Amino acid sequence: MPKSVKRPKFAVLGTGNSGQAYAADITLKGFSVNLAEVPEFEANLRAIEKKGGIDISGDAGNGFGKLNMITTDLKAAVRGVDVIIIGGSAYAHEPFSKALANYFEDGQFILFTSNFGALRFRKWMHEAGVTTRVTPVESMSLLYATRASKPGVVACFGIKNQLPAAALPAGRTGEFLNLIKPVFPQFIAAENVWTTSINNLNPIVHPPMVLFNAGHIEATGGTGWNLYADGATESVCKVMLGMDAERMSLLKEISGAGIAFKNAFENLYAQYCLEKKSLSETLRQSPIHGDSAMLAPASVNTRYLNEDLPFGLAPWSSIGRMWDLPTPKVDAVIQIASTMTEVDYFTAGLTVDDLGIKGMSPEDVKVLIG
Repeated sequence: MPKSVKRPKFAVLGTGNSGQAYAADITLKGFSVNLAEVPEFEANLRAIEKKGGIDISGDAGNGFGKLNMITTDLKAAVRGVDVIIIGGSAYAHEPFSKALANYFEDGQFILFTSNFGALRFRKWMHEAGVTTRVTPVESMSLLYATRASKPGVVACFGIKNQLPAAALPAGRTGEFLNLIKPVFPQFIAAENVWTTSINNLNPIVHPPMVLFNAGHIEATGGTGWNLYADGATESVCKVMLGMDAERMSLLKEISGAGIAFKNAFENLYAQYCLEKKSLSETLRQSPIHGDSAMLAPASVNTRYLNEDLPFGLAPWSSIGRMWDLPTPKVDAVIQIASTMTEVDYFTAGLTVDDLGIKGMSPEDVKVLIG
């Protein structure tokens, strides 16, 4: 790398699948990573600390990623870094963000994986009175298809060919992409953080596959079959396509003139360079999604529902109600899931108030996101 190009330093927060994948991938590429975790998951962190790093295998590379720092001290972890990556699920966005409120430094970026992380971060920092110039960034989804078999060992079954991301405000997206390009050339500019959350594929794909295969999941405990290869049948995919049409209506309210709209499955083809087939054929025959290691969940108590509903479908429904954009198919899936799991996701999930946009028109939101 030319001396004139800044070598970014990273902090990765979280020791789950995505946190370990990010940390190991970055270190294998020769960049500094501080890995941090909250005290309640300290056992995971100490297992990694004992090794000094993380073994990674698969599409992101094979080797041992030696970490610069492994700690539960969040202040120390983010001191002097350029990019903070929230490597946990959507549930980790709020506790990590609020815990870091007094530790941010001017010029830092904090990266969330979709789920309205950037808008929610803006609201939290405003409520906390934070004046430090830290910029939230949101990627449309996770870069990897990955599983950690145990602390310190992670496998990557697939890595996206391209991954749209945007800063809040959108005018800072270019600065972020230039900073991380030596590490993550897959990241490309999204229009804004609205598109990175509304274009997330997981809420479209995951809940229908679980709900309409619930009998088989509960009968088998998820053993011996793959949710994608065996569960993404034509009938199930018709539900996904119906939900996707409603998602697109929310996207078009904000996106500017001349924007080429992609449905969820055009995004899927682009991200993984998959051959264009029917949705069912794509999901069932994809070497990434049909990998034998990506088995069905053991029960309906899975992140495919308890993350993708409250942080994906629920806010979409809330936005639709505020702007008089009907989302009957999305609402039906939320209702079925709420009945099946005995969790009212209409009330437990994110609302426009949680996003900091209650009462705003589409024009107001356009101004907000830059």
